[in-house]
Amino acid sequence: MTVAPAVYRDQKWIISPFGDLFFFIGTPLLCLVTMLPLRSVFDSQTIAFYALALFATGHHLPGFMRAYGDPELFSTFKEKFLVAPIVVLIVTALAQFNTLHGLFLVVLVWEIWHLFMQHYGIMRIYDAKNKIFSKLNSRLDWLLTLCAFATVVIYSPEYFHRILDHNQRVGVPFLSAELTFLLKKVLFYVTMAVLAAYLANIVRRAITGQKISLPKIAVMATTVFIIYYGWIHINDLVIGYAAFAVFHDIQYFAIVWVYNNNLVKRQERTTKLLRTFFTTRTLPILVAYVLVCFAYGSINMMEGFLKSEQAIKMVEIFVITSTLLHYYFDGFIWKIRDRKNQANLGINVEEGSNRIGLQVLPSGLVSYAREAGRQLAYFAVPVVALSLFQFYWTADEAEAREKMVELFPDLAGAHNNLGVFYARQGDWERAAGEYQRALELDAGAYEAHKNLGLLYARQGVLDKAHIHYQQAIDHKPRYVEALNAQGLVFLQRGEFAKAEERFREALDEFDYAPAYNNLGTAYLQMGDFPQAISAYEKAVALNRADASHHFNLGLALQKAGENEQAVAAFAAALSLEPRHVKAYLSMALSYQRLGHIAEARQALQQLLTVEPNHATAARLLARL
Repeated sequence: MTVAPAVYRDQKWIISPFGDLFFFIGTPLLCLVTMLPLRSVFDSQTIAFYALALFATGHHLPGFMRAYGDPELFSTFKEKFLVAPIVVLIVTALAQFNTLHGLFLVVLVWEIWHLFMQHYGIMRIYDAKNKIFSKLNSRLDWLLTLCAFATVVIYSPEYFHRILDHNQRVGVPFLSAELTFLLKKVLFYVTMAVLAAYLANIVRRAITGQKISLPKIAVMATTVFIIYYGWIHINDLVIGYAAFAVFHDIQYFAIVWVYNNNLVKRQERTTKLLRTFFTTRTLPILVAYVLVCFAYGSINMMEGFLKSEQAIKMVEIFVITSTLLHYYFDGFIWKIRDRKNQANLGINVEEGSNRIGLQVLPSGLVSYAREAGRQLAYFAVPVVALSLFQFYWTADEAEAREKMVELFPDLAGAHNNLGVFYARQGDWERAAGEYQRALELDAGAYEAHKNLGLLYARQGVLDKAHIHYQQAIDHKPRYVEALNAQGLVFLQRGEFAKAEERFREALDEFDYAPAYNNLGTAYLQMGDFPQAISAYEKAVALNRADASHHFNLGLALQKAGENEQAVAAFAAALSLEPRHVKAYLSMALSYQRLGHIAEARQALQQLLTVEPNHATAARLLARL
């Protein structure tokens, strides 16, 4: 053991001992220490919303700066950088506008792989800086990282449920609960075996006097700690994931900062943007760099302030596209084997490839077409394949939801989702039981409060419905669906002013068609027909496929004496719902008021065709 000091001395760092402690090793603890106390002031969703918007989307920009600002890198992968954004944007837009749930499953898989590979890459950088090139080290790093991430994801009830929930929405069948439990146990034992081998390798290197990268081991320890503590231990995946994501993003900001600084120093041919931010390390330039990245990330924050569904969807398309491109580009631009990457990361090794910066021949249409085909295989084919399950081979939802409750008996979300399924089937008793169980497990489960309120409202128990809606709002103050539902309770009680207030609170957050429709009903009950017409028109504009919105607009127009427009609204309702009895009757009344008796008779005759025994229609027809 006399050689032991040589094992540890002269440790090499990415930045410096203090810099690495702040940006790579101690960051998980700093993120937790910062975010956990905030839960006493803000709810986890709010904290995560701002943290992920600024950091998660914001950290995409430095990688894009390098991709499009390093001429040698751009020339090497030009087709990828030009074709991928177009393909990914088109695939994302089609998936979003057609509600293809497979896209979210694809993003989820890429996300886990990306988090895993960044951590593994940083470990390889530390070994390379310390001139540790053992293949056994590399393989054990890879195996332990993979096993640690997989084990934490599978053993995190909320994260694993999130994956299975996306899987169920796509409709892909999943394994039985028994087999899933068995595989979880096998994964745990495999992870323990890999950990034992990893520790044994460290001991062996220490005994034989081989160098050990202490920063690498520290990064592994703090990373595993934060994913276990944040995703499992604290039972708050929202804040735990946000803390890990911010840690991941700070690591990325730091590594790209180091790389781009060295890049600008080592080559003359670069973009003005890179030269501006990375020629010097003065505080104003650093602040400007961070602000530019956060400004890019703030695009994601717009979703929380926009009211138009279409505008929100466009922001979502942009953010998902940016995210997928970030995952994809990072998969090939940061290869540690490339000599240029080694040089700009301060790694001095004897082996390496020279792909980046090679003279690249001008590319033609064939190479772009080939690259487009490759991108479609990466992004479009998985989404299309999963969409086949969604539309044609959907697995049994009842079985899937019940399996998830069996897998996650103590997870409120699993019980709430099963309750939603039972409610859709009209099994109100079983639905109520699942909502109650969700609330027993988590009194702050605002969705379960709202859903239980809906059941009570359906049964006419308005007082209990009101209480559960209020509890949902207390736990999530800007909960649009609960605000709208509570407004309906006030409406049914005849408290129109309170109903109007609730509907407007809901609309302050989001242009929600049901809230506009209900607001119109409140105005209609109060006799304010112009306001009612305006509200109903907004509901129709937001959702033209809902017959009730057109019918209600027709009623308001009829009350206001605008019978010609009312007939058009009733006709629109009937085109969507040909058996809408009240629309036929109201249309006949408007025709009668217009003096169009023949048309009124025709509307009633059409109603009798739909419902031959409708006594009111027959009686009115006899009078005309």
